[in-house]
Amino acid sequence: MTDIIKAEAAPKVKALKQYKITFHGEGGDVEIAHNYKLNLYRRNVETTIDENFLAVLKDAVVQTVVDGKEVRIPMHSYTVEPI
Repeated sequence: MTDIIKAEAAPKVKALKQYKITFHGEGGDVEIAHNYKLNLYRRNVETTIDENFLAVLKDAVVQTVVDGKEVRIPMHSYTVEPI
């Protein structure tokens, strides 16, 4: 009698959502890191970004208090739209 070993199916990896993004302003390129991966984005050039790097970008803010109210100021100026 032979033993049959069933191979477990590998979990399917969900494709990340992609977005079109343009960083505005003067200065150098924008560097965004996620899980030890660093992406470099040129300013004033439309490119694509995945949902992981977009989440990091959205969390890149300066929190301060103005007139007694907490304010979140984005570190970068950009426009984004889904693909």
